[in-house]
Amino acid sequence: MKKTILIIEDEKTLREPLKEELQENGFKVLEAENGESGLKSALEHHPDLILLDTVMPIMDGITMLKELKKEKNIYFHN
Repeated sequence: MKKTILIIEDEKTLREPLKEELQENGFKVLEAENGESGLKSALEHHPDLILLDTVMPIMDGITMLKELKKEKNIYFHN
């Protein structure tokens, strides 16, 4: 079973090459362009790893992370 990585990055020029590299190395990759859509995707798909930009429109990465941590069914490694 492929591990799933969610990339949350508003700049397509950064997101696309990262996505391609990860896919070439056997990962399933999900994408989001802002924290709001990233939060929805994380809650729906429960990715194994989230790569999160901090400066984005609509909802920044720090706010998105705070909202994600409120969810009881999400496990965080420290």
